[in-house]
Amino acid sequence: MMAIRVGSKATRKFVVDDAAMRRFQAMSGDTSRIHCDGAYAKARGYDGVIVYGGIMLAHLSHLLGMKIPGRNGLSVAWSIKFHGPLYVGEAAEIVLEVANVSAATGIVEGRFCIMAGDKKVATGTTQSIVPREEIETDP
Repeated sequence: MMAIRVGSKATRKFVVDDAAMRRFQAMSGDTSRIHCDGAYAKARGYDGVIVYGGIMLAHLSHLLGMKIPGRNGLSVAWSIKFHGPLYVGEAAEIVLEVANVSAATGIVEGRFCIMAGDKKVATGTTQSIVPREEIETDP
């Protein structure tokens, strides 16, 4: 297992398709028209339905649970700010970077950015607790 240190990065590329949107809608019960009705979304100036933020956060969850801090971490806080829409079928990438670590407390703070090409979709921060032995103490 790789030690966690400031500057460590993990990335995940993804595309949300119609099937994923339907599964999330069924699971969440969210039938907001901006996520389900293309004509409604276009009438409001968008190119089509907007991907659910919860689906994007599921990709963040993958990075946190499988990459940084990984399977031994426990998320305690996430913050996200949406900058622009992500559309169904649009390729996106999320980059998570370790911003701060505390060997004393086992807290790992991260920041992330979701991009669709040159378009910034969302940014935010994360905080997780990990076993202290997984944190690199020497720079």
